[in-house]
Amino acid sequence: MSRKFPLLDNFNTQPSDDGKYKFGLDSEKISSIKHLKPVFAFDYVCDDNGDFSFCGQLLGASDYKKLVKGLKRISEISYNDLSRDQRFHFHDVEWNDVSVKESDFNKCIYGVAENNGDITPYQFKVYEEARIIGFIYSGVFYLVLFDRGHNAYKRK
Repeated sequence: MSRKFPLLDNFNTQPSDDGKYKFGLDSEKISSIKHLKPVFAFDYVCDDNGDFSFCGQLLGASDYKKLVKGLKRISEISYNDLSRDQRFHFHDVEWNDVSVKESDFNKCIYGVAENNGDITPYQFKVYEEARIIGFIYSGVFYLVLFDRGHNAYKRK
């Protein structure tokens, strides 16, 4: 039997017909896809005009231009190299360390506060202080939250 998604042969997930993330599936851990370069998807971006929205009131045209340039640059680097290069601050997100609520993250994905899969959130620096928080499925990085001022992490 030939599989449409050979990358997923090592996972206990069932890909959707179109290869996109479907509710209830687990996200991927970096160790399983570290050799891949990120591809970005916008299916679950927060657009509620809140503090971590891609449609926030403080964002201007120059922010979107920098965002696109940053995503383009990052798409040329493997996940492994992103995690090793301190310039990108690429790592998983521990909900206890950030002011963003896990329930708000889940609402962007599921439409409800509960988590319906085992999703590991990751963040990376896209430009200046701006960070992207999202998750990885089938090698694709799904953008969820946009932290323009690096305000998600609690200051000590």
